[in-house]
Amino acid sequence: MTLWQILVSYSLLVAASLSLVTYWITKKFVLKKMKRTIMKAEHNYQQQIATLQMQLSGKVNVLEGMVEKLRLSNQELNRLNEIRSKFMSIVAHDLRQPLSSIQGFTSVLMMDNPPGGGSNDQIALNNILKATDNMNMLMADLMDISMIESGRFKMDAQPFNFNTLLNDVITLQSVNAQKKGIFLQKCEYPAEVTVVADRFRISQVINNLIGNAIKFSPQGGRVEAHFYLLDGMVKFKVSDNGPGILHSEKSKIFQKFHQSDNDRNLKKQGWGLGLSIAQEIVNAHGGEIGVESAGLGQGSMFWFAIPQTAAVTPKEPAGQAVSDTKGV
Repeated sequence: MTLWQILVSYSLLVAASLSLVTYWITKKFVLKKMKRTIMKAEHNYQQQIATLQMQLSGKVNVLEGMVEKLRLSNQELNRLNEIRSKFMSIVAHDLRQPLSSIQGFTSVLMMDNPPGGGSNDQIALNNILKATDNMNMLMADLMDISMIESGRFKMDAQPFNFNTLLNDVITLQSVNAQKKGIFLQKCEYPAEVTVVADRFRISQVINNLIGNAIKFSPQGGRVEAHFYLLDGMVKFKVSDNGPGILHSEKSKIFQKFHQSDNDRNLKKQGWGLGLSIAQEIVNAHGGEIGVESAGLGQGSMFWFAIPQTAAVTPKEPAGQAVSDTKGV
């Protein structure tokens, strides 16, 4: 064996020995240290998990306490709402009888006014009748809201002629328009339209929308009412040149007891329930109701749409103009 071969063999032996020593040192110290590091990290991790679990448990307890308080608050709120509904129903029901008595006796006094009675007596009696009429309307609104909140607000759907209904409402509202000098116009609409709905409730909605338009329009103003058919729906619109509605108020105007700040004198004339009741009626018919206005001083246009479930063939050409009604 040559010297070179001996040196190579010796080098390989030394390298193998160093490899074994390195492996032993690594296994003995480095791996052991890594194991301790891993165990320590695992211990810290478990401690963190335990801490988080304790914090989570505390937050769950707090949340459960808040949920229980909320449940009790909801129970109390429901109880108060029930009391309020019963109170409104009782007030509205119990006040109608004395109001009817006042109206009856006042009517008798007006018919049986003694000879020589001053005109002031008649004026006073007439004012009493107007006041009791207003009170009866307010009581009717309270009764409706009470029925809505108690789930007793039902619709009696029967076929009726929408044109006839609108003519009846226009005739009734023309008296109010004339007193205020409002130009109340019935615009063109289809000659004959029959729908299946609650005639009384739909007339209530139309009366409310036209009545509000007249009430909020200035003296000598203009109110237009018309309807048309579109995709199986009967859509009614009433527009006025009154004070208009702020954009921010549109989302609130159909809420119960909401009243506009545009005219504080007119606010005193009602509860702010008419539009809320109208919305409930339209929704109960599967329809929609809304309002459009360009802003203050730009007037407003209220509308609603209900499904047309039956139609009568028009006896006259659609689009025939209907005579206008102008206030004096």
